[in-house]
Amino acid sequence: MVGNTEERNTEERNTEERNTEERNTEEERQQLILEVGRLVDGLRVGDAREADWNPLHGVLQLEHCDGFMWMNRIDWEGIVIEVYKHGITRRSLHLDHDGRAYLYRSRDWAEVSVSVAVDRVFEGIGETGCTRETPYTEEYRGEKYRRARELGWTVIA
Repeated sequence: MVGNTEERNTEERNTEERNTEERNTEEERQQLILEVGRLVDGLRVGDAREADWNPLHGVLQLEHCDGFMWMNRIDWEGIVIEVYKHGITRRSLHLDHDGRAYLYRSRDWAEVSVSVAVDRVFEGIGETGCTRETPYTEEYRGEKYRRARELGWTVIA
């Protein structure tokens, strides 16, 4: 009888520990969701409808800029960062107005060299059959969608 009582007590403790861990994990997840929401809300600045291409044109050759879309403008500790997304690689380039580049790492921004940020954005572009000079145009997108349909994909454009 004592053995059964000890086993029940151990099982109850284990169950309680698992429940506590699950509650803590869920609370941490909810806290992270709230934190990310606050960060996103606090980052948007200025007139987000007005693209500023100057930082991009300041760090890239003009023929390399045609593949980018302006996405947003954020504020990080008083630094205004323009966000550009490459249409083919789908990677973002974050540049301030002084020509510095940034990456978002571990819930915070880190300044990186422009060459590292640019190389990261163009990483793998050769595997797509494109180059840094390939413009992200309606013609390019149309061809991409056509190839996807040929492969049996459903395309929503």
